[in-house]
Amino acid sequence: MQALTTKLFREVGHLRGQLIAIVVVIACGIANFVTFRAVHSSLTLTQKTFYENSRFADLFLSARRVPESVSDRIRSVGGVAIVETRVVTEVLLDLPGVPEAASGTILSVPDAGQPLLNRLYLRNGRWLSQRAENEVIVSTAFADANGYIEGDQFSAVINGRKRKLTIVGRAISPEYVIELSPGTFTIDNKRYGIMWMSRSALAAAFDMQGAFNSATVQLERGADERTIKDKIDLILKPYGSIGSIGRDEQTSNRFLTDEITQVQVQAVLIPTIFLGVAIFLLNIALLRLVSTQRMSIAILKAFGYSNVQIGFHYIGFALLATVLGSILGYFGGSWLGVALTELYAKFYRFPTLRFDVPEGVIVGSVLLAVGASVLGAWGAVRTVVALPPAEAMRPEAPRSFKPGILERIPLLRRLDPVMHMIWRTLERRPLKAVLSVAMISLAVAILIIGRSMFDMFDVIMERQFNQAYRLDAMVTFVQPRSSDAVFDAQHLPGVMYVEAFRSVPVDLISGRYTKRMAIQSVSDGQQLSRIINMDGSAAKVPPDGLVLSEYLADLYGIEIGDSVTIQLLTEDRRSLRVPLSGLNTEMFGVQAYMNDKALARLLDEQGSVSGIYTLLDPDQREAFSAAIKDVPMAAGVLLRQTMFDSFDDNYKENMDISTIYIVAFAMIIAFGVVYNCSRIALSERATELASLRILGFTIREIAVILLGEQAIIILMAFPVGIALGGWVVSLLPDAFTTDLFRFPVVLTLKNLGLAVATISVVAVATGALIYRKLNRLDLIAVLKSRE
Repeated sequence: MQALTTKLFREVGHLRGQLIAIVVVIACGIANFVTFRAVHSSLTLTQKTFYENSRFADLFLSARRVPESVSDRIRSVGGVAIVETRVVTEVLLDLPGVPEAASGTILSVPDAGQPLLNRLYLRNGRWLSQRAENEVIVSTAFADANGYIEGDQFSAVINGRKRKLTIVGRAISPEYVIELSPGTFTIDNKRYGIMWMSRSALAAAFDMQGAFNSATVQLERGADERTIKDKIDLILKPYGSIGSIGRDEQTSNRFLTDEITQVQVQAVLIPTIFLGVAIFLLNIALLRLVSTQRMSIAILKAFGYSNVQIGFHYIGFALLATVLGSILGYFGGSWLGVALTELYAKFYRFPTLRFDVPEGVIVGSVLLAVGASVLGAWGAVRTVVALPPAEAMRPEAPRSFKPGILERIPLLRRLDPVMHMIWRTLERRPLKAVLSVAMISLAVAILIIGRSMFDMFDVIMERQFNQAYRLDAMVTFVQPRSSDAVFDAQHLPGVMYVEAFRSVPVDLISGRYTKRMAIQSVSDGQQLSRIINMDGSAAKVPPDGLVLSEYLADLYGIEIGDSVTIQLLTEDRRSLRVPLSGLNTEMFGVQAYMNDKALARLLDEQGSVSGIYTLLDPDQREAFSAAIKDVPMAAGVLLRQTMFDSFDDNYKENMDISTIYIVAFAMIIAFGVVYNCSRIALSERATELASLRILGFTIREIAVILLGEQAIIILMAFPVGIALGGWVVSLLPDAFTTDLFRFPVVLTLKNLGLAVATISVVAVATGALIYRKLNRLDLIAVLKSRE
């Protein structure tokens, strides 16, 4: 085997360019596998550990005001292990150095120390003093965004009274691993914060002594969550309960779980693509090596080398590429994993989030790489084993002596000899040509898919913040107010126009389905907040009946004209039958809409409002923000520009990183395929090209013969890749659709042009490398090597 080993390393040196391209592709596949598998493992383990150590609750209860004695009735429900009551309130904040009005959520914790459930991880500072009325612990995300440390102060409007609060600590809670502003899906830690205050202090400030408006519940192992929720909701029904939710509906946990699921999908999809390309490249490289070494194989067999020894010799080439690619991929994946983990740590707050590569991931990556190398070499090994020594001593006979299909077409007969040579090569190796087209079209499709996600983001921004939201500010109230609130708002500084809205929490019931949501009023001629469909059109709300998201209607099998049951989650808890009169295709959340007059009749109200939309004078926005901070009944203020900036800052960064990653991903695939195919073609046809040079052909002319084949393959791949990319883009909205987001199908000419241009640049750069090798072609050495 020493002779075969020497031969192997000689071939590695001769094919080093192809080997490097294959190693890079394998390394990318292994790097992606290591990155996403390890990040998935880290996130899953961190989530599980944090939830267990902090005793994350199973159920979350909300009501208007419940006597503390009722908690004993909840504890008596079968399957309930722990019940902990608390006070939770939304507050308006006046933050030093922040001109806009901010908002937050204050949660009570026991005076004696840590709560039983949802225990805080105190990262800095100290615990709350038992008798202190104005001390708070704030979330680390809120503190970091504003640069707060222990001892800093800010003001909050609690139950209509403005109070100055002092920060004594910074903490992380399993209930708020990611902090989203209420009513939006934006992350704005600078203007929205989570705070914890002692139970006695918050209860006194909120007039909740001896009562609670929120509770957390831990269930016994194996308990039926749905049955327990129904029983608890029945107990809390007289107290203005808005219903209990489980972990799966809790916003922070849901976002985190969805993200972990997406990482798991990427850990399978992306490495599969890269390793599939690596198998293809190894296969064509080794088949070419076997075809050019028929004489050597015959001699080896004649000298007594077995098929197994010769087969392992060629598998050795693939294994060498695998070893180098795996090493490079492991270190590259570890570096990418650390970077991705740091990115997640910016959004998801854990006590610790470390990137660790489990042993199973290392073993899995090795098995994947070895499997890819064996599959890539299998075709060449089969050829070696099936090749008789006597047959191998002769040059390979042409597979067909007949003119090909393309050569029989009259129009193509008029082509010059160079084009005939190009077409003949493609036609006589159709499988190789088809696979090459498939690999390059895959790179084109990947570029289109990646860019389409970026375009979807732009469309969502345009639809939501320019077409749907025409307002400048939205103010929500602590409790529904009379229509006089509209007149009060018109007297605030800078307010030019006001529209009111009513929002009512309900359970929508259709057959066996129940969905907790809100019905929001839409007035006739409402302009500041519109319902915008995916196609950019404004959805209309009829005078009577309910308008639902088309996504929800399809999910529950509801059609226009059907009647649905809505159970009010207000104090009276009535159940009403309402006809479905319209559908919309808006992109954010799942809400129901009704005409404001129809909703008022349904609720037996006389113009109550939950909040207002305002249009502001641009020169007086700061004056408005300063004035709204002192409005006692305001629970929160959302500024359209602030929401836009927050959404753009947080999500656009991720989109930019993803776009760069996808472009690099596709370019590596395109380079690997084009370079290997061109290099193999050069090796196979070196004698022909050298002969043509001796006959008087210029370097440019033989380059056209060699690279023309790749040019045709690339041109054929463009329409295939565009079709494939367009098809996948059309499937993306269904794949990513959730209750939180729906995505439009966006496929622009700019996207297609950039994909074609990117692959063209890669092809030209690869062609330049091959042209350079042609320029160095040693005519005498090439001709001698065949003798």
